Amino acid sequence: MEPYAKHWAMLEKDIENLIAAHPKEFFPREEFKLVAQQHPIKKRRLDILFEDKYGRFIIIEVKRGILSREASGQVIEYYGLLKEQFPEKSIELILCANTIPNERKTFLENVGIECKEIPVSQLVNIADKYQYTFLDAKKHESEDLDLSMIQSTDSDSTSDEITTWIFQANPKEYDILNALSDEKLENKIHWYVGQHKNRIKKGHVALIWMSGKESGIYAVAQIMSDPLETEEDEAEKPYWLSTEKDTTSTLRVRLKIVKTMINNPVFRHEVKAKASLKSLSILRFAQGTNFPVTDDEWAVISGLITSREKNKRWDYLWTDVQDALENLRYNVNQTWKVRWWKQKDYAGPVPLWPELVLQSRLLMNLSL
Repeated sequence: MEPYAKHWAMLEKDIENLIAAHPKEFFPREEFKLVAQQHPIKKRRLDILFEDKYGRFIIIEVKRGILSREASGQVIEYYGLLKEQFPEKSIELILCANTIPNERKTFLENVGIECKEIPVSQLVNIADKYQYTFLDAKKHESEDLDLSMIQSTDSDSTSDEITTWIFQANPKEYDILNALSDEKLENKIHWYVGQHKNRIKKGHVALIWMSGKESGIYAVAQIMSDPLETEEDEAEKPYWLSTEKDTTSTLRVRLKIVKTMINNPVFRHEVKAKASLKSLSILRFAQGTNFPVTDDEWAVISGLITSREKNKRWDYLWTDVQDALENLRYNVNQTWKVRWWKQKDYAGPVPLWPELVLQSRLLMNLSL
């Protein structure tokens, strides 16, 4: 298990960073010059924008795990937006993922989108070569932190006063995961205060909650200031997908992130499954930004976080196995359909063993 332990916390941002910094390792025949990472364009951001020796723009879209069907539509949209901005430029598209199903690769390359499969083992080797430290490893130096020690430092608070909060981020408006991964922010971010402005205080605790399909708690923070009327920090503006709130002067607090769980969040369904958390405010009414958490609720949530940390490596391993099995199942089913239609008049069994052997390489790519 030790080789896998080195990279169990790899993020898409890690893959993006390695490609941006060392394109020759991934595209040895090309001469790519980095234009930008997370290039903003009309409330969207391109993962990587290169320029080649012919002056063409190269859009690189990065996906961890298996390349999804949605990724192709995303990169095509980026092409249209960039073409509007630079109509005179030739633009090429490249999709990168750990595993790319054959039928998707065939289709995408037929419509002019290059596909680059980058196994996890290759990424680990390149990271070792250039002494790259994965972001999640850096962010989890406090992984063994006793969560019982993360509590309000507000000396004026009374026993029945709320000192723990959930701060919610909408990923369609603010890219919270990449903001939490950004070393330049040095674990310090600002947060909009829309509710409870007279109750949220310096020294309180904030649980960072991302809404959407993968909603849940992704970080724990200490509130470092009382709510103040201020504009968004310049370093954080690139993470706003909506341009309205990044320039507006409004009530914000400054946060210090003390624990991140980017790749191992406490998901909403886990919180909801706890009977003692059934009255948690964000579960009862999810509209808003700031939600109170009682001391008893925080005790249960901190227990969820601690228990997940103990099984973290296995969680990631199981996720990768599930992805690979799903891809294997899909490809075998497709092969069966094709063989059945071609040989439906044949009385004997249809041999699928060669396809099973070929597709099982997906499981072997996990670098266990």
